[in-house]
Amino acid sequence: YEIEKDKYTIIDAISSAGDLKITGKRDCIMVLREENGIQKSYTVDLNNAAQLYSSPVYYLQQNDIVYVEPNRKAAGQATINDNTLRSTSFWFSTISLLLTLITFFTR
Repeated sequence: YEIEKDKYTIIDAISSAGDLKITGKRDCIMVLREENGIQKSYTVDLNNAAQLYSSPVYYLQQNDIVYVEPNRKAAGQATINDNTLRSTSFWFSTISLLLTLITFFTR
């Protein structure tokens, strides 16, 4: 996003991105910042105003990256294993395999 302001806060950045989705953890916002050639990460809790406003990353700097960690459900939907165990096709395939093995070994 192109920034036109001198002082741009983490709240401004989240607002510019269209706010947080329901799947975003409000207590685990990560800001990646390079300081003296070293990449540092800061975690911000939007639910804690005192911690938010006193955070060294409340005002963003050039090239800061803001990452919102997904909640457990959203993170699980992004992985194959979590989706597989909940899918109907997985269970049909498993039952089909078991019935095939039972039929094969009982002959």
